[in-house]
Amino acid sequence: MGKISDQQLAEIISRRILEIMNLTGLTIESLASLANVSTSTIRSAYRKTSSLSVDSLSKICLPFAIRLSDFFDPALSLKIEVEKLPHLKYLKKRLTVNGELRNSELPIDERINRSEHHRRQRALIANIILQSNYFETPKTIDTMIRDFKKEYQMNFTPERLYALLLKHLGSGLLDKRALPKLAQRMPASKRPYLYFKKELKKQE
Repeated sequence: MGKISDQQLAEIISRRILEIMNLTGLTIESLASLANVSTSTIRSAYRKTSSLSVDSLSKICLPFAIRLSDFFDPALSLKIEVEKLPHLKYLKKRLTVNGELRNSELPIDERINRSEHHRRQRALIANIILQSNYFETPKTIDTMIRDFKKEYQMNFTPERLYALLLKHLGSGLLDKRALPKLAQRMPASKRPYLYFKKELKKQE
């Protein structure tokens, strides 16, 4: 067998990362979390823009009981018995609760497209807060979801929108005021708050 070129090696590693994600339902981010490797490291290896060190490869293989020799054997299909890996089951359960694996069954190209969609969502919210007078009138999350769908053709879940608003609440650009409490308990993203620009609080 001849020497494997750097390009061939990059192809093998990229294909294996995709194979592991397809077999386990993990995203690049959750795979990185499980392997204790940075997301950028795995993303770069998947996109074949950089290689992985032996240490990083070992960390990726270890949680799935994959031997390095099997990882680099292009004729061998990987077998990952998810039900026999309690640490993987725990991670997937935790990430599913947090909404991070909600779209993990999508093909990898669609996951990448979804990452771009999330980037556009972040940019839209930042632009609305910084460049418009939208939040001069207090808004609920439900109102925002309807408005953003109508005006910008951008769909948000309450959880996603709440997470994006948190950043701007923390920076002091936005503030929130509680509406009367409902009897039933609900997640923070669905609690009845009005969100508005910080300056409005001084005028009340």
